[in-house]
Amino acid sequence: MLPFTPFTGPEHRDFLLDGGGPAALLVHGYPGTPLEMRPLAEALHERGWTCRGILLPGFGAQIETLPRRRWNEWREAVLEALAALRQDHAPLLLVGHSMGGAVALTAAARFPVDGLALLAPYWRTRGPLWALLPLLKHLFPRVQPFRMMKTEMDDPRLLENIRDFLPEVDFSDPQTLAAIRDFEVPVGMFDELRQVGAAGWRAAPRVTCPTLILQGSEDITVHAADTRRLARRIGGPARRIEVRAAHELVFAESPAFPQVRDAVLEFADRLSGGK
Repeated sequence: MLPFTPFTGPEHRDFLLDGGGPAALLVHGYPGTPLEMRPLAEALHERGWTCRGILLPGFGAQIETLPRRRWNEWREAVLEALAALRQDHAPLLLVGHSMGGAVALTAAARFPVDGLALLAPYWRTRGPLWALLPLLKHLFPRVQPFRMMKTEMDDPRLLENIRDFLPEVDFSDPQTLAAIRDFEVPVGMFDELRQVGAAGWRAAPRVTCPTLILQGSEDITVHAADTRRLARRIGGPARRIEVRAAHELVFAESPAFPQVRDAVLEFADRLSGGK
């Protein structure tokens, strides 16, 4: 157990921006919250779109329950949110970032959305250990991820980035740092990430709506070559755009965000018959 509960601020919760008839559901990545999707939602809202940022089960203030969650809970939460929006809104756009892209693919294969926007869509992690996760989670059921990152945890630049993401945590407290280093997580938690990526890959041919795919050419989390492969599997018309950026395409601070925002707005306008 950690000596603090992260992501407790209201900015990490579900949000709804009431707008006009068109609606967008925005799905965050791993281990993010709706906060990361808000800049894009606000841009869409300015164009008259109703926007909901969904908090997936096990994330945000529920982060300590994440090891017990299963990937299909994330898909079902998205399907339920889509059905609620569909009652009063059209067209309906689904937007997913990173792991949220995998979840969005599995949902779009089951629910008739009018458009799908995938931002650095995750579907696999490279490396032999990742492929062995179904076995490793039984042989080595728990790991201490922050002890594995000891050198990085001593890097003041990394700690500064973590402070920005978790301002409620006192990183000057030795007991807090010790608890973080000793924090254990089940290996099975990472296997759920592997499984949702594989499910997104399998679902891609059944996605027939217009799809926009944005990918950073310098992304080392989701490789551009993998996204090219995924784009070719989409069952409907798909447009892929690569921008000079790393993984964090949805963050307003990213130099590529204006290009990402404008591409999504243009795609949304076409769906709604707007500008």
